[in-house]
Amino acid sequence: MPRLLRITMTSNELTKLKLDGQLSGEETRELLHACEDLALPFVIDLSDLQFADDEGVKALLDLKAQGARLVGARPYVSMLLEEEAGG
Repeated sequence: MPRLLRITMTSNELTKLKLDGQLSGEETRELLHACEDLALPFVIDLSDLQFADDEGVKALLDLKAQGARLVGARPYVSMLLEEEAGG
């Protein structure tokens, strides 16, 4: 089965994860695993994320609540995040 998500990590003063593709199912678990040992704050760049299912959206919002910064979300992904966050 092809991978639906590529996670690219860069570190300068701040660690940045760039998500490219679709965040659902196994990919969500992969993202959470990648974030486990990162020092906060870190940035999650959503500019190349095309889709996230309910589980993926909840994971992103949970990471945000823990101190991660979500940046660059496309309008569709922004809408999903806002709907799940209740506003």
